[in-house]
Amino acid sequence: MNLKDVLDENIIQIGMNAKDKDDALHQMAKMLFNYKYIDDVEGFVSDVYLREAEGATGIGQGIAIPHGKSKNAKNLGIAIATQEHPIEWETLDGGKVDTIFLFCVSSDANFARNHMLMLSKVAARLADDELLGMLHQASTPQQMIELLSESDDT
Repeated sequence: MNLKDVLDENIIQIGMNAKDKDDALHQMAKMLFNYKYIDDVEGFVSDVYLREAEGATGIGQGIAIPHGKSKNAKNLGIAIATQEHPIEWETLDGGKVDTIFLFCVSSDANFARNHMLMLSKVAARLADDELLGMLHQASTPQQMIELLSESDDT
């Protein structure tokens, strides 16, 4: 499975204006709900917070990768949002977050492998400082997809 298979311009927002982490997660969950990736916003967000309680999902350099398995997830997807202004988030480097990759993953055991595969692919792509700079400059969902999908041949 390639990243381009789970990236959908309908669930990517450039320039979100969330006031805080909770607002960002709810806005992104609403995008997922509107495009039928999840069937319940509050249930999904609650499951994401269960994972958040285990440790920081802010990986540094302005990036957060919240995720969690949820019975409310119906389709595998990655909602992405760049923030108009960086927001507070628990991060490994103590900094704020301006780009969020919210994984939408079913708690069904059959989806667990795809979840870990997609998480590892995104993490590997985000380890590239040059790519990070380009992602921060992306002005459309299509650009974001193109950048993340480059070299995705496995």
